[in-house]
Amino acid sequence: MSVETPPGTGALTTRWAPVRSAVPRAAFLPRVIWAHDLVTDELTVYDRDRDPHGWQAAADSDDPLVTQWDDGHHSGTGRGKMATSSSSMPSLVVRMLTDLDPRPGQRVLEIGTGTGWNAALLAQHLGAGNVVTIEVDPALAEAARAALQRAGLPVEAVHGDGFAGYPAGAPYDRIIATCGLRSIPYAWIEQTRPGGVILVPWGTPFSPTEALARLTVDGATASGRFTRPVTFMNLRDQRRTTPPVTRTTSPPRAGTAPERAPLALLARPSSLALTRPSASLSVCGSPIAHTW
Repeated sequence: MSVETPPGTGALTTRWAPVRSAVPRAAFLPRVIWAHDLVTDELTVYDRDRDPHGWQAAADSDDPLVTQWDDGHHSGTGRGKMATSSSSMPSLVVRMLTDLDPRPGQRVLEIGTGTGWNAALLAQHLGAGNVVTIEVDPALAEAARAALQRAGLPVEAVHGDGFAGYPAGAPYDRIIATCGLRSIPYAWIEQTRPGGVILVPWGTPFSPTEALARLTVDGATASGRFTRPVTFMNLRDQRRTTPPVTRTTSPPRAGTAPERAPLALLARPSSLALTRPSASLSVCGSPIAHTW
């Protein structure tokens, strides 16, 4: 599920609000959706054919919506085993686009097409010819491509593994990932122009949450700051597995620390900490190096 911690709606007042008004989320949603209430943590299913008013209200809400279960192997209106694609909170979508800050004339690569709505917002802002989006799931890629065509925004929607980027369309001024990653591929740096920006939800196996990293490419390296804590479905090849936990029979002595402190997200933006505040994430060389 792609949500922000804590949620909010203030970002909808930014310059992206007119873009969002011109490109309604409802035009990119499937017939059956599951709305995630962030207060109760409950999922409510809406079938457009059976409850068009409820479906439309969910589409117009700021709730994240599950749009696929179990990599597409689930059918019906019941809940599947694992949510595998969603439409993010509109407020978070706008905040991420604000962090990305694409300028007129720039080219953008999106990793993780999903419903196609985020690519449509970019296309409305930049022109469809300046946006490429890549999706690993063939059914999602085809559905998004069709929705983009219906909206009059013929973005190049590619079926492929976004971890490798999309060199055929490179170089890009911006790359944005709409899935959580535990490692960042060096191919994205190679496909980004110097001075370009990579925006990626990055985390570790020790937590289900990520921090949104805004990295600026400088030749063969990229470095930057964290803008906000988020929670995303992981890139399929990097789905979270819980690492083994070593337990001791007695608590550690006062004043001691574990060999590797757990990663902690701080409440304020631009902060990520292990043992000191405001650590940065750096990508240098291949495939990745982290500064702790």
